[in-house]
Amino acid sequence: MKKESKPRSSLFFEKHLFFFYMKKNILSVKYIVCSILILIPIFQIFNVLEYRIINNQRELDLIIFWQEFIRPSKMLLILFSAIIAADTVSGEFSNKSAMIIYATESRYKILTIKALSLIISIFILVLFYFSAFFILISIKTNLLISIHFYLMGFLIIFVELLLYSSLTFMVSALTRSITLSFIFPFFYIIIDPLLEGFELGLLSFNSYTLRVIDFFENLFFYETIDLHVTTTFCLIFFFGASLLIIPLTFYIFNQQDIRID
Repeated sequence: MKKESKPRSSLFFEKHLFFFYMKKNILSVKYIVCSILILIPIFQIFNVLEYRIINNQRELDLIIFWQEFIRPSKMLLILFSAIIAADTVSGEFSNKSAMIIYATESRYKILTIKALSLIISIFILVLFYFSAFFILISIKTNLLISIHFYLMGFLIIFVELLLYSSLTFMVSALTRSITLSFIFPFFYIIIDPLLEGFELGLLSFNSYTLRVIDFFENLFFYETIDLHVTTTFCLIFFFGASLLIIPLTFYIFNQQDIRID
């Protein structure tokens, strides 16, 4: 009986903690405010359409969706993803509850639950953003965005937000400081577009994203494949960076003495 009760108790704790963090993320003031503010670019596009007539499917897919929705709205979403992720770990060190939480279960388990709840929260935010755009544009133009363009745009934006939120998650876990968790991501987001001009493009997430967007734009809309070494590296890094950042965060955090402030 004791052998059976322990796994059940552990599973109950994991479920309870996961739903606790999900509710904490989604019902937080910052998440609700971000969800409202991301509608601004959509309404701006909607207002522009008051003076434009969309004549065909290609114009809707390429001009309105890909060039006026996907490209310009990235920065706002990146900022919001950093805000949502900033206090994921550092918040508990700030309110002195970290020692209790990490004494209950392994650090790997707690961080996994936190990371999973963060990823789902970002997914819901992006889903809400794309759904709102889809509905409003459908009402306005009486046209539907092509499903493969829509899904690829969704995937690119979601992966990019995971990239920045993973970086913020790392800063939050390793510094255990809410202030640094907010300042460092915002500082990086500001200087990111400038890095390529200083021949530091390898450190610029934005440069990888733009190359990925260009690749799929050429593939879908112009049916050309520009798959040279640089593009291949950008695709691999873009879709794989988060898979490296999060495990690295787990490993380093597990080596730290969290009793030291």
